[in-house]
Amino acid sequence: MDRIDALQTFIRVMEAGSFTQAAADLGLGQPAITKRIALLEEQFGCRLFVRTTRKLRPTAEADRVLKLAKDIVTLFESAGVPAPRRAGAPSGTLRMTVPTSFGRYFFSDIFAEYGRRYPGVRLDIRFTEQFVDLVETGTELAIRIGVLSSSSLVARRVGTVKRLLVAAPTLLARHRQPRLPNDLRQLPCVTYSRLSPKNEWSFESETGRHVVGITPSLTCDDADIMTLAALEGLGVAVLPDWCAVGHIASGKLIHLLPDYDVPSLPLHVVYPDPQWMSHRARLFRDLIIERADVFAIAAPQ
Repeated sequence: MDRIDALQTFIRVMEAGSFTQAAADLGLGQPAITKRIALLEEQFGCRLFVRTTRKLRPTAEADRVLKLAKDIVTLFESAGVPAPRRAGAPSGTLRMTVPTSFGRYFFSDIFAEYGRRYPGVRLDIRFTEQFVDLVETGTELAIRIGVLSSSSLVARRVGTVKRLLVAAPTLLARHRQPRLPNDLRQLPCVTYSRLSPKNEWSFESETGRHVVGITPSLTCDDADIMTLAALEGLGVAVLPDWCAVGHIASGKLIHLLPDYDVPSLPLHVVYPDPQWMSHRARLFRDLIIERADVFAIAAPQ
């Protein structure tokens, strides 16, 4: 099979939007189309298409390769020259998602460091609490907090998010300070909407696990807003350590029930099949692993 045939097939797939239509247009079987695209992916060292049950989606690399493929087909004499493999310096656009509050607190320095190391890469960052479909949206990396559901994504654990039960002195001036988890039933609470169940908090102690029903006075999916609500005395809150520790040290928040631990949450960087991971995404993943120690914050004693 000639490379020019593979390039012509790739161009037709890009234009038709499907392997089936390209096969019909070229008078080939679909296995032949698949084989030719696989040859190009091997040649260019990148994945060109992501196939789901609903559609065929070109990758960012496919858009870049398309112009090159058209140029090579036009200049037929260049068709036999092997296409270059991945260059040492990464390029293109890296799309990733980061939890909102976590990203604000930890990732500005990491983004800046990555930009200094690899100026040829454009960063496209979405700050969101949602678990975005990486394949459907063309997202290459995601930072996720919490227990992951079963999926085809690869997850690399890079830390643990500790959580603390806190309240403002103004709230405790109006309500009796809780001594036991069950005392929280009588207090207004600020809760995170994306954890389930929403109206229960769990604690661990030397005497075992304690589950208590609570009454939310405010529910949202942004830890920074939850922190502001707690500081205003709107309710008791379970906050991630980066939101709570500084305010506890300054006296603006009180660490409640220190003998009862709020279960920590795992922190992962996730990505699709590493066999097709772009150079830019692999380098950012490695930088996150390199800097993972910054995610650990000393909790109050």
